[in-house]
Amino acid sequence: MSFEEILVMHGSPTLANMKPASLIALGNLTSKICCIEKLEERGLLFLPLVNKKGTALILAYRKNKLEKSLEHPLSKAILEHFGYSGTLDEMLMYLQERFRSTDCPHEVGLFLGYPPEDVKGFIDNKGKNAISSGLWKIYSDEENAEKMLMKWNKCRTKYIECFLKGTDITRLCVSA
Repeated sequence: MSFEEILVMHGSPTLANMKPASLIALGNLTSKICCIEKLEERGLLFLPLVNKKGTALILAYRKNKLEKSLEHPLSKAILEHFGYSGTLDEMLMYLQERFRSTDCPHEVGLFLGYPPEDVKGFIDNKGKNAISSGLWKIYSDEENAEKMLMKWNKCRTKYIECFLKGTDITRLCVSA
């Protein structure tokens, strides 16, 4: 798969500026990554988190949307509990450190736009006792989480359809 295909498959809601960030796992790519500069001009940034066993994990994110998302009081409390502080750039550097020392730090859900109540529920319950699950385990407002998930899935389906019809990835990336 190409980088563009993987990004559309796993990052459509972030490309569409509906979601603050997406995790993109890159294994053996079939093409060069040549669109990053054009995507960054449109407000989509990339941060390599970790590279293990030949697979790179990259955070594709929207800086302003991510800053706003992390301002939620519960998000701040959870992040502080795990040692995060400072600017978004400082928190992103710390997230890189957390990925190097932990397989997948649970607080990453906050960066991905998951409801902070669900991230807290996941941490408190050690991943058990969820009401429901989709992209994430739901512990609080199932109706709202399902609506959010449906919007993200609809976006993904539409973006895949457009991409397969030949729409360039930079045209799919909504300017911030």
